[in-house]
Amino acid sequence: MRGDSIYVRFDDAMRKVVSAERLNTTWPQLEKQMGKFVGTGEWRQMREEGVVVCFTEVWFERAALRFLVAFDGEGRVNTLRWLHLRSEPVAFDSARLEERPLVVKSGLLQMPGTITLPQGESNLPVVVLLHGSGPQDRDGTLGPNKIYRDMAWGLAEEGIAVIRYDKRTRVYGNNCVPLGGKLTPEVEVVEDALSAVRLAKTLPEADTSRIFVVGHSLGAMLAPLVAFRCGSLAGIALLAPGARQLEDMAEEQLRYVASLGDEMTEEEIQRQLQLLLSAAPKEYWEYLRRYNPVTTAAALEIPILVMQGERDYQVTMRDFSLWQKGLAGKSAVAFKSYPLLNHFFMKGEGKITPAEYFRPARVDGSVIKDLSVWIKSH
Repeated sequence: MRGDSIYVRFDDAMRKVVSAERLNTTWPQLEKQMGKFVGTGEWRQMREEGVVVCFTEVWFERAALRFLVAFDGEGRVNTLRWLHLRSEPVAFDSARLEERPLVVKSGLLQMPGTITLPQGESNLPVVVLLHGSGPQDRDGTLGPNKIYRDMAWGLAEEGIAVIRYDKRTRVYGNNCVPLGGKLTPEVEVVEDALSAVRLAKTLPEADTSRIFVVGHSLGAMLAPLVAFRCGSLAGIALLAPGARQLEDMAEEQLRYVASLGDEMTEEEIQRQLQLLLSAAPKEYWEYLRRYNPVTTAAALEIPILVMQGERDYQVTMRDFSLWQKGLAGKSAVAFKSYPLLNHFFMKGEGKITPAEYFRPARVDGSVIKDLSVWIKSH
């Protein structure tokens, strides 16, 4: 963004409070905070009381903003703003639903969380949500969207209690591993999931024979292991579960993004892959190389639901096919794919780009409905 080209259009009042130098530093600061610039939407315009307001959405890697410019009657800029976008949330009906805080305790660590459930009901099936990769919060916040909150509120509307919690890597960062240990998926995900299941069984509203784990992405890959370790789950639902090595899938994702016109060289692809792999210790990747989610799931004798967005470029229909092949012949297994949905089960059209994740959206209602029907049938 060239600040001087905007500054010359300012009215006198704006020039007194915002300098051209300040404008010139705005864009680097935004990219530092929000990540690399991804793209913009179409410009739109509205007119109110002689003021013309123009605005567009601007997508960065980690967030989406609205850039708004207002002009006075003489065509001079009198307002310039960057606004955080908010998605329209799933309606929370406080007359029918309730939420209360809880804490998932694993050893000396405590992960704050939330339980969502229908008001005044008991003997409820309970879902424990497992996050995808990274230090995620309990809501699965991604730009303006809150994926796991959408799921919790939607399932509670269908009469199902839902536990979600902040991931230990978000709460404790580098201090999330017990002294002397190494970060592995066992430590990062499985231990806390088992603690959350134990907590679910203590809830006064719970039907303790109907505790389910619903995992997304990495959480979906590890949900069969959680079920195997737990031994008493009523079922597991796997949303966008990878069936291959995570590092191979990561390289495939980078190549896909490069194919969109990012003009990444092979050297740059490998550099970014190594950067990603260096974010976790070697023990983390060695653990995943030894773990096969499909064969682990095949050894289970509980209901399993596998759900997949067909526009997902992170976990693809190739993985979905491997799950179908690996679990073929098991009567308690169901599969469902959605032609218009992406990795986060939000609807879109055409060839997907990373920017799509940062447009205000919400988890598609058909996913909530299908998941709730499956849970209530078991």
